[in-house]
Amino acid sequence: MSSFLIPDIISIQSFLGQYSLNQQVEIESTYVARNHLTCHFRTSSPRSGRYLLVAVATGARDRLNYSSLLVQHLVKQGLPVAPCVSNQQGSFISNYGDQPALLFQLPEGGTPEHQNLNVCQQIGAFLGKMHTNSREFEPEYCNPRSLVWLSFAAQELSPILSPGEESLLDEQLSRFKRTVEAAPNLPTGPLIGSLFADQLIFANEQLAAVTGFYFSCSDWWLLDVAQAVNEWCCNPHGELDKQLCQGLLKAYSAERPFTATEGQYWQDILCFSATRFWVSRLLTSLSTEGDSLALKSDPEEYHQKLQRRLMSYYPLPV
Repeated sequence: MSSFLIPDIISIQSFLGQYSLNQQVEIESTYVARNHLTCHFRTSSPRSGRYLLVAVATGARDRLNYSSLLVQHLVKQGLPVAPCVSNQQGSFISNYGDQPALLFQLPEGGTPEHQNLNVCQQIGAFLGKMHTNSREFEPEYCNPRSLVWLSFAAQELSPILSPGEESLLDEQLSRFKRTVEAAPNLPTGPLIGSLFADQLIFANEQLAAVTGFYFSCSDWWLLDVAQAVNEWCCNPHGELDKQLCQGLLKAYSAERPFTATEGQYWQDILCFSATRFWVSRLLTSLSTEGDSLALKSDPEEYHQKLQRRLMSYYPLPV
């Protein structure tokens, strides 16, 4: 587990010195998880701008390198992706304290206040275009949130889980193990890895930029779609909203049609994605407990979504 330097004005200004951007800084938000940190901030004098700092555990430097290459590839493809900023040495990777970090330049705009059909359609279209336009992207990086990671995480969490929660997690581990061992022919390529509200910037109801990419890796594209559906297409009880699902999935399939095999494994992947974020939030709640400067996401949200996915799901348009 990494111990991150909590961002303040001095630490951000020191970090920006690597970019010749040592300016007045206003920190907008900070999120500290077990193995990564993000900080949105704004600079003013002598010139204004919006930026995102992403720092990861020391051992994840290769993943940041993969992420920066993917981001620049997508920028060249004309997708609305926030570009990485290179430092004075011409490298995208710098150091924030002792951790490797990327700096993204952000456009003006805001995050969606709530999900709606327009937001879901634009998310679906973006993911479809991203996957289609990265077919020729050659670098690879194994998924850091794989079955192996989930197995170790389950062992660590076992002492704090109720018998019902532990049974549910064990069932999902077994389910995903069967999926992996079946080696289904699912389309594979670069993933963004997660797509939450703070990774989306909208201006005039149009998607202006997607940013972050700190969980980028190479794996089944369906994992990206499942995470987006679980995050953006649910009602307050965690149940899938048919209209929102239809909007996101049809917008995606207009860019990259789903395969029959993807339709066969869709519910498995939806459940694995919900399990993955339930577990990662539980781990984060352990590592940041008592830290008032670290924002926390409620693990129960994805626990509830997993339970709902086991009862029903919206099929892929194949």
